[in-house]
Amino acid sequence: MKAFKNIKKMITDTPIIEVKCKYNGKIQKIFVKSEWFSLTGSIKDKVAYQIFYDAYKKGQLKKGDKVVEVSSGNMGISICAMGNLLGNPVTIIMPKSVSEERKQLIKLYGATYVEAEDFKEAFKLAQSYVKNGYFCTNQFENESNTKIQKNVTAKEIYDKIKNKDVQCFVSGVGTGGTLCGIGKVLKQKLGLEVVAIEPAKARILSDLKPFEHHKIQGISDEIVPKLYDPNLVSQVVPISDDDAIAMSQKLCKFLSLGVGISSGANFLGAILTGKNVATVFADDNKKYLSTDLTKKVTSALVDSLDLLDFKVL
Repeated sequence: MKAFKNIKKMITDTPIIEVKCKYNGKIQKIFVKSEWFSLTGSIKDKVAYQIFYDAYKKGQLKKGDKVVEVSSGNMGISICAMGNLLGNPVTIIMPKSVSEERKQLIKLYGATYVEAEDFKEAFKLAQSYVKNGYFCTNQFENESNTKIQKNVTAKEIYDKIKNKDVQCFVSGVGTGGTLCGIGKVLKQKLGLEVVAIEPAKARILSDLKPFEHHKIQGISDEIVPKLYDPNLVSQVVPISDDDAIAMSQKLCKFLSLGVGISSGANFLGAILTGKNVATVFADDNKKYLSTDLTKKVTSALVDSLDLLDFKVL
């Protein structure tokens, strides 16, 4: 329990930033939970913590047990960190399409990295590890994922924005834990509309085929996760790869907010609602240095909006 207490202090109370911007002649305020300040630099630290905590408490996992997970990066890195701190060897299975930095970070944290052709093969491989005695953290279905977003992240956001003029909560969907865990609480307590964003090339939530490879790593991971509740969501907004990348670049260049591509997508989705919105910066930009995030990308949409200033609540 001492280890869990130490870990929790490293993953909670991340700052909320109020960004003022102008789009279509209208001033908007975007309230952003900045999760890159967490232990390994992503919101998945909270999820990994809760999954390990609940598994230990239920006796499903103990020190020395081997752990396996399928991930596009952030969750895998977070699982590695928790495994190190709690004494659990970790194997992470990832599609080969993820950024090189994510692969190297998995290895740097001391975990076993296994490359799969795609998510379908990765999930199949994970089951073979489970049959050999590994504990699967199962992020796409594990209720602990939604639990911590409801009990911790949502509360941290609510406490800071409850007296602000906010109409929506916007987020992408990887496992569904962030959107549905936080969204449900903010909808109940503040009456916020819940809006999902998805890659324009992989409109899996909308079931609009074809589903193509996209560059917004961490969302639309080839499946509609069981934790996703479509009844909670009022609309699903498509975001193009280039628009998401250009938005991340602009946040870094003009406000020094060095965030990843999915964070750019979240922020742009928030602006496109035309309202004051709460959202999440899921991770930082350092895991994307080998991707198109560091290349010249143009976006007429992103060029048309202005980032004015920000303050930390």
